[in-house]
Amino acid sequence: MPSRDQAPPRATRPRRALSHFDRVVRVPLGFLWLAVIGVVAVPVLIGMTFLYYVTHAAESVAGGRSEPPVEMNAGDDRDA
Repeated sequence: MPSRDQAPPRATRPRRALSHFDRVVRVPLGFLWLAVIGVVAVPVLIGMTFLYYVTHAAESVAGGRSEPPVEMNAGDDRDA
């Protein structure tokens, strides 16, 4: 019986060996899919960054906030 601090060993299911089809077809398709996700993600990242700066510029032109933003650890009085 395992002690209270240790978790009981979990039964893992046996893994199957990769077939020739897996190595020749599925692995390259997985890498291709990863590249497609990267190609889609980069323009979205650039667009969101551009949108962030445009909204902050429009906010400052329109008069936006009257007080400066609060720092994340403004209430933290601990000394490091």
